[in-house]
Amino acid sequence: MHIIEQRFLRGPNLYNSSRSLMTVLEFAADAPAPLHARLVRLLPELETHAVDAMAGALLRRLRAGATTGVSSDLPYILTLVQRELQRLAGAPTATDRTHAVRGMPGRYRLVCGYHCEAVAAEAMTLAIALLEALLTNRPFELSAPLAALRATAARQAPDPQMAEALEAAAQADIPVFKVGDDANEYQLGWGSRQRRLRAEDAASIGPDALYALGDGRIPVIAVTGTNGKTTTALILAHGIRQSGLRCGLTTTEGVFVNGERLSKGDCSGYWSARKVLMSPEVDVAVLETARGGILKRGLAFDRCDIAIVLNVSADHLGLDGIDTVRDLARVKAVVARTAAGAVVLNAEDPHCAAVRRRVRPGVELLYFSLDPEHPVLLRHLDQGGRAAYLQDGALVLADGTRRHALLRADAMPAALGGHARYNIANGLAVAAAMLAGGFTRAQMAAGLASFVSDNRSNPLRSNVFQLPDSGITLIVDYAHNPAAYTALGQAARSLAGGRVLGVITAPGDRRDVDLRDVGRVCAAYFDGLIVYESARRGRDAGETGALIVDGIARAGGVCRQWRQIDDVRAALDQALAQCQPGDVLVYACPSTLEMLAAALQTRDPGGAALVALAAGLELAAP
Repeated sequence: MHIIEQRFLRGPNLYNSSRSLMTVLEFAADAPAPLHARLVRLLPELETHAVDAMAGALLRRLRAGATTGVSSDLPYILTLVQRELQRLAGAPTATDRTHAVRGMPGRYRLVCGYHCEAVAAEAMTLAIALLEALLTNRPFELSAPLAALRATAARQAPDPQMAEALEAAAQADIPVFKVGDDANEYQLGWGSRQRRLRAEDAASIGPDALYALGDGRIPVIAVTGTNGKTTTALILAHGIRQSGLRCGLTTTEGVFVNGERLSKGDCSGYWSARKVLMSPEVDVAVLETARGGILKRGLAFDRCDIAIVLNVSADHLGLDGIDTVRDLARVKAVVARTAAGAVVLNAEDPHCAAVRRRVRPGVELLYFSLDPEHPVLLRHLDQGGRAAYLQDGALVLADGTRRHALLRADAMPAALGGHARYNIANGLAVAAAMLAGGFTRAQMAAGLASFVSDNRSNPLRSNVFQLPDSGITLIVDYAHNPAAYTALGQAARSLAGGRVLGVITAPGDRRDVDLRDVGRVCAAYFDGLIVYESARRGRDAGETGALIVDGIARAGGVCRQWRQIDDVRAALDQALAQCQPGDVLVYACPSTLEMLAAALQTRDPGGAALVALAAGLELAAP
């Protein structure tokens, strides 16, 4: 048995509804061997505590004399042994899952619940050693390693008074975070409703004190989807702050509390969400929740009040065992599954709408749609459901049998005069979430009408610059997958008075078919394209661009001129040289605006000054 990968999923995740140790193991093609007698000799209470039906059936087969091998029962036996070892160490758990890894014979994914991380990891190592000894008929002495495992559990365990308080908190449904590595300091509750508890305070936390804390939860709104998460989370947090509440926010741009950035970078995963939930200055949390964070660490919350699933389309496929859009939808559904109040879904996206089947009973469904006649939306409205949709240029709220025009789409600065339909959709999702959250229509409209998507509030996402010297319109956007490029191309075409030109790329870790699809969809909207290279991520130099160019060449769209220039500065110089007054130039998937500002210095000094000001850059002398 060989460990390929191992990590802790510290909250609800793709495989389990609670925290788990996920281990991918490769099992060698060993000859089958009888296990039952030696297994129960080492672990005599294994059968007594194997309470689920699958475990019971497995052990009955072994007791009847069946042999086991890689292709049958060994991975399942391993999870049982690991679970029993945790119990014997004094850290019992009751949940585990075992799956064959698709397309990789001999590999299995073991997902084991745990009470203590150190105990779970040590128990897995011990379980592997124990089974390897049994399979090879070697003697195995369990007493010493089991004693060491119990010592680990004892070191990690809180003192008795703290343990009693934590158990009382669990009974009261109060979320608990361990503070740092100290086994005797914990946070009970979230945000502004939290209470910090140290060992010396444990005697003061009785039933009355816990009752005063309530459940200790602040409202949590989780935003997921393939495209639009950051913008939607920003608009939503802006609207909440406008209403007078202190809002904590995580996005791919950073962690923010009340608009002040606490951390910079991609902060759409577990630790960033936890940082917001641990901040005492937060009344409401808006958490961008990305695919990578869900797969790597699970969610930072056991449940949220409102989940938003914006869309599901091809991106990051072929990574982390997620090979199809349907797989990706299952990842996004992890967020929806944790919602306790409401789930907001895109009625026009079939993968997204299908997430409704994974929503808990009693949780309200709200839909949003750019198409007021979409069958999913109409069926929902006929049944008295609540929704947000676009009709005759206005954002409309359906609240049961009532319909309310919220504001016109062209009154949303982020909608670029109504041309950026993807941001209208994001605004509809925000309106639906705020409706579910009990905000007034005036608060929704005020937030949508005052959020400006520029490089300060929403860097590299639909940032538009009117370049004064060259007379062109420049759009900077982080589009990096086919769906995002489709939406961006439609918006650019709608804005254009002349040609639409693009400087485009995509990350190299996407599949060949996805890179060709980027080229294919861009060819449908851009008159000219220059493909550059940004992140190879394992590919040879120029390989990513060549695949995108191949997609352009095969498409037969409106694009008549295209080139591959791997160096981004050279690509920008060439594109700017081709631009004429009235053209729209799209610069896609940048990481910063520094290279753009430098390229503009010789072509459009006024534009260079605008970009530098927006990005907080100091331009060097030309």
